[in-house]
Amino acid sequence: MKKLFLLIATVAVTMATQAQVVVGLQGGYYQNSVSNTVNVNYTTHSQWLAGAELGYMVLPKLYVGVSGHFTSLTDDDLVDHKVIPYAGMAPNPMVDNYRLYTTQSGWSVSPTVKYELFKYGNMHFHVQLQGTVSQLGYKSTIESFNRPWLNGGEYEERDAVADSIKTFAWGVSVRPTLTYEFSTHLAAELVLDFLSIGYATSTVTNERAMVTLEDGTLDYPSSTESTLYAGINTLNESLRWEMPTVRLGFKYTF
Repeated sequence: MKKLFLLIATVAVTMATQAQVVVGLQGGYYQNSVSNTVNVNYTTHSQWLAGAELGYMVLPKLYVGVSGHFTSLTDDDLVDHKVIPYAGMAPNPMVDNYRLYTTQSGWSVSPTVKYELFKYGNMHFHVQLQGTVSQLGYKSTIESFNRPWLNGGEYEERDAVADSIKTFAWGVSVRPTLTYEFSTHLAAELVLDFLSIGYATSTVTNERAMVTLEDGTLDYPSSTESTLYAGINTLNESLRWEMPTVRLGFKYTF
């Protein structure tokens, strides 16, 4: 038993002496637009994220670290004509150029283990195991439209409205990563999110409503969705923190 403890201690000390500190910045962007000729002009969803990471090269081919990101999502929907409730008008009038602009932001934290499979020149190919926890805050919605029955189409934009719905998600995934070394210390890294395989679960909670549970306690209503995904399925609506198809980062090794 003493020999086993001695072996573990020796390995730990060896890894610690070989460890190199790695710091980096990372960003990603995704956009998807759909248009048709049946009433809807276009629907656009976009997301961007930016953050930093800190880790260690514990062995020449093994990296462990953690990254944190701020993320922002936008949904932009434009409809040619739409019937909406409008004070003082009966029946509900049809407005033109109805636009619903929704934004939502939040954060994510991702511990990562990365292993180099092979390299070619300055190009390194890694596979990484990554866990992610994310929290998206309240959505903010701005509604705007033209009123064709008033002064030839007066434009109106209503005040932004924040809902009380939050989304918490967590998951684990495996994905490929390409790294190009400019020098011994500086490297660029491309994370291929669209080739990831993993599992994720998200819980949506409505903090405006309140329900009574079976034991008599009060709580906010929520719904949970879990998904197994591979490749292009990362674009699933429930996996918003997976939306960027690629992420580009720069790292410096001390």
